[in-house]
Amino acid sequence: MRHKFLTEVTNVQRFLAGTKRVQMSGAPEACWQLCQGEAGFGKTSTLEWHAVQGGHVLLRAKSSWTLTAMLRELVVAVGHQPIGKNNDLLHILLSALAGSGRSLIVDEIEHAMRDIRLIEMLRDISDLTLTPIIVAGHAGTSNKLKRYHQIFSRLSDVTEFGPATPEDVRTVCSRLAELKGGKDLRFKDDLVTQIHSRTRGRMRDIKKAVANVEAIALRMGVEEIGLAEVPLSALTSDGLPSELKRRA
Repeated sequence: MRHKFLTEVTNVQRFLAGTKRVQMSGAPEACWQLCQGEAGFGKTSTLEWHAVQGGHVLLRAKSSWTLTAMLRELVVAVGHQPIGKNNDLLHILLSALAGSGRSLIVDEIEHAMRDIRLIEMLRDISDLTLTPIIVAGHAGTSNKLKRYHQIFSRLSDVTEFGPATPEDVRTVCSRLAELKGGKDLRFKDDLVTQIHSRTRGRMRDIKKAVANVEAIALRMGVEEIGLAEVPLSALTSDGLPSELKRRA
């Protein structure tokens, strides 16, 4: 299976449109973007790709974070040694980020919302350096952020990560599945439809299903494959209603 990041799928296109809206914001401090959605829809992989492409700073919030722990991880993430007290760590961060053109990306932001000091520190860093902040969380995170008006008012975009479309599934099948020699594996329409249905559009599970189908095709020695050749058990059923799981 090819290891490619697909920028043409719906959620990634929505994310990229959101980053453009943040860039075009008239207020310099309104440079926050929130990505939210259920697990498996591709938030983390999209943020990782974006961080690599732009040289941005990415880290995952931890349930154990204190203010000091967060600052120390941020300092390490920008490439410095976490030396000194909180004010020293903040100075290192401000110097590293100001004028760098890098964004600060924090995944699993819910963990940082337990302590208002963590969120306020991110706001200070953003305001003082004009660094764009991208935070990501589960569905409904925007409602939780409304409690923090100073943060919520800085959001220029809320990007919703939702189920992949049938066309997204077709794109994954055609772009990622491969046979020996790098040949494309062709998926029949009925198989694409079943992958979309049984994964409920979760990109993580779609890729698992495509990898399973690819393995079956390689064993069979075929260049095109349909639902008749693939047992339903090979298609991911995580998250499906129990009655559909039983049919597998």
